Amino acid sequence: MKDNQHKEKVFKDIREALINKNEIGDCDVHAAVGATFIDPAADDLSVVFAQNFSRAGGTLYYCYNEGDIQKRIEEIQRRHGDITIGCASENLTGFLGHLNVADCCTCDPTVCYPLGATLCEALIAWQGSIVISSNLGLGRTIPALSETTIVLAFTSQVVSDWEMANERIRLLYPQYPEQIVVSHPASYAFRKGMQKIYLILIEDEAN
Repeated sequence: MKDNQHKEKVFKDIREALINKNEIGDCDVHAAVGATFIDPAADDLSVVFAQNFSRAGGTLYYCYNEGDIQKRIEEIQRRHGDITIGCASENLTGFLGHLNVADCCTCDPTVCYPLGATLCEALIAWQGSIVISSNLGLGRTIPALSETTIVLAFTSQVVSDWEMANERIRLLYPQYPEQIVVSHPASYAFRKGMQKIYLILIEDEAN
């Protein structure tokens, strides 16, 4: 998994094999919440994460340059009617502006945005889960995420399990966040008002 283009093909194959399939029925989705899908032979945790995240109903796009990120975010915007993206922090709004993504603004915490974007703290490979904390510009507590949420993450944020994610958070911050959400695509759909998670996975590790 040293070559970016090869990894991109692997992730594309995973997405095509798992997304928009009817193999996961309602009962299966409920059963998948918190489940563990482990490939002991896997040599790349980001691939393990991609498999489990996609299997649970999430949509993942692998990117290794700013042009890829811009293209994927604009594709998501078009899919949802070119609506404004509500960003969880000013830093994220600035980053999307740097990418020339139109119609994005920093969230007003009193407003629910149909399409939102946030960063995350970690990705848990063996559950396909995303860890988000209140330290990411979301305020002292995390409000309900948007009906459809874009999460931007990096391959270096992928860890094997919750214990490693928790350790990562403790190393990141002098004070532990006041609130943490571990979001899983299968459970996400059953929270009020939430419909879809898109993950923009950005390659930032040396190859």
